[in-house]
Amino acid sequence: MSRAAGFDRHISIFSPEGRVYQTEYAFKAINSTNLTAVAVKGTDAAVIAVQKRVPDSLIISDSVTSIYNLSPSIGAVAIGIIPDCQFQVRRAQYEAANWKYKNGYDMPVDQLARKIADINQFSTQYAGHRSCGCALVMISYDDEMGPCVFRIDPAGYFRGMRAAAIGVKLTTANSFLEKKLKKKTDYNREEAIELALEGLQSSLGIDVRSKDLEVLVVGKNEQLKKLTTEEIEHHLNQIANRD
Repeated sequence: MSRAAGFDRHISIFSPEGRVYQTEYAFKAINSTNLTAVAVKGTDAAVIAVQKRVPDSLIISDSVTSIYNLSPSIGAVAIGIIPDCQFQVRRAQYEAANWKYKNGYDMPVDQLARKIADINQFSTQYAGHRSCGCALVMISYDDEMGPCVFRIDPAGYFRGMRAAAIGVKLTTANSFLEKKLKKKTDYNREEAIELALEGLQSSLGIDVRSKDLEVLVVGKNEQLKKLTTEEIEHHLNQIANRD
């Protein structure tokens, strides 16, 4: 930490090693909720699976979520500091709605991902802005591109992904997904759901319960759909029986 002294007081200052410490702190803040999310792109559907943790027994379980609808065709998971996640989600919803108002059709997911990434990058340049301590993964189905998965980080970096993970178990989940996608890439809807759940289980190192998970799916002939607890339980049983 002594190496950072004096160079982490403003977000627009580089350290002698060429690092921006405030941006690195934003990445560390993503892990503050101790959650992990996994997204997978199949041949006809894109899937997000994320942990659900209710921090207090007095909180109504249905009011706790990390999954959001940004537009009628774009869904997302936001992991990190909760107010920052809410801010980014609201901004993304505003940008998608504004695009629809101006152009008369839904905003493509790649354009929305680029816009949010540009906003994040802007916050790394100006001392009057603080980078949001959250990461986003967006999914959608595009008539031209098919299923889409985009990951956006606090530094303003975004990319289309075959599969992506964010959160505290990011490294473990990505290693699992890389191994699976080396063997096979053409996963159908059901296989993509089970791969996302399996990746989440593998990264956590425990058997997860359906009530502790949220799953969002969008496909060729399917609008954004949040799976019920019973549907998630069915897929978890399929994984257990296969193993």
